[in-house]
Amino acid sequence: MNRLLKENGRVLAFGAHPDDLEVGAGGLLARLAAEGAEVTLAVVSIPTNAAIRTAEAKAGAEVLDADLFILFEEKQCRVEDIAMHELVRRFDQIVGDTRPDLVITHSANDLHWDHGLVNRATVSALRRTPCDLLAFLSSPEMNAQARGIGQCFADISTTIDTKIAAIAAHKSQGSKLDLESSRDLARAMGRISGYGYAECYEALRVRI
Repeated sequence: MNRLLKENGRVLAFGAHPDDLEVGAGGLLARLAAEGAEVTLAVVSIPTNAAIRTAEAKAGAEVLDADLFILFEEKQCRVEDIAMHELVRRFDQIVGDTRPDLVITHSANDLHWDHGLVNRATVSALRRTPCDLLAFLSSPEMNAQARGIGQCFADISTTIDTKIAAIAAHKSQGSKLDLESSRDLARAMGRISGYGYAECYEALRVRI
């Protein structure tokens, strides 16, 4: 996955909660931004500690050099608290506003219920949008029973430190986020794929 986008392409990444995108796709998002892409992070919901986690989400996006949009910033909630038709409506809006060339979202195989809901809403919102679509597992340690870790690999050797710094921006989640585990996983994926560090993805739609 050496060149995903034409020059100055647009990337839209959906994450259920603050920190999901940094953990699951932070290396690739940072790499695409560094290569000149316009990257937008769409965080769906903030379930607890809204003020703190909003500030952390903004800090993480700044590290990745990405724009941040919180879809349901007006209320503290979980994704499962939002009706699917309303999720899709909001996703439709941001897809229309950003007109992405590449969309990155949660995997349908993720064991976290909110993550699976975001996958369903993403696929529905892209029903008429011509773009590439990749999916990630944002919590690999919790997904040992998932059917697979991915079908393609992104080289993040130049952005692994940026990924770790973006994860570290979520200080309130420090007890749940193991920075060295994230680095070790990227190193292991790099060993499999022939890169120094890598992230793995499911290729749900790729235009050749």
